[in-house]
Amino acid sequence: MRIVDVDIKELSSASKRGRVRSPETQQLLSIIDELKPHEAKAIVLGPGDTPQKIRSRLTYAARIAGKRLQIALEKDRVLFALTNRPVRRRRRKAA
Repeated sequence: MRIVDVDIKELSSASKRGRVRSPETQQLLSIIDELKPHEAKAIVLGPGDTPQKIRSRLTYAARIAGKRLQIALEKDRVLFALTNRPVRRRRRKAA
């Protein structure tokens, strides 16, 4: 066995546990990566899609991309944009 140094960026871009991402997730990832501040996008719901399902896919893709999104639900579409809000921290229970 041989151990070598690698750049930390390689670890984050490497596939994890051999997981294959769906084409929808890959498409969302590329859109999120190309998204600029003060720019918004919308996903129009297709047959069989629910706003909750699309929101879940969107938050999953954002987590993979390492970006925070502001997401809003409308009747037939899901709106999203980059946000600069700080991460909400949970309070620790007193021991």
